[in-house]
Amino acid sequence: MGPAECMAGNAPDAEPGLSAARSVLAARQGELVAALVADGPVPEGFDPERVAAVRLGLARKRLGSLGHHFPALAAEVRSDPALWELYFSWHLSHQPRPQVGSFADGAALVDFLDNGGRLPAAATREALMLRMDTSPGPDSRRIPARWFGVRHVRVGARRWWAVGSNRRWVWVSGPR
Repeated sequence: MGPAECMAGNAPDAEPGLSAARSVLAARQGELVAALVADGPVPEGFDPERVAAVRLGLARKRLGSLGHHFPALAAEVRSDPALWELYFSWHLSHQPRPQVGSFADGAALVDFLDNGGRLPAAATREALMLRMDTSPGPDSRRIPARWFGVRHVRVGARRWWAVGSNRRWVWVSGPR
């Protein structure tokens, strides 16, 4: 019998009440996690103000990790109260998958804002680079496509043309 089974209370010599207590604890922990990251109701026995403070802190932490890949977008979200409210509602309804990472999480936020017509103008260049087939590298940094070409890129209702290769792109039309 492995350590995980023993911790789950499945060991042959575990007390019968221990397994039930662990099940209750797991359910309570699930309620607390839902309250913190998915806008679930605050479980009985917890201070709603403290849960709200932690919920806000987790949203800021997530925005900070997205800011490593999309700094202009993160700065705009922090400075615009209406955009912050939109981000906060997205944060509560779009839970990150741990194996994906903050780059893909940020790309999902860019897509969400762009599809809703709320992508800040300051984040347009980041959205363009995302659309130019960037991908997260082994060190979690954005790596543009490693080929020479002409790309037609759409962000919102505007379209741009770019020519380049590797890490050097020249905008033929659009932001420079």
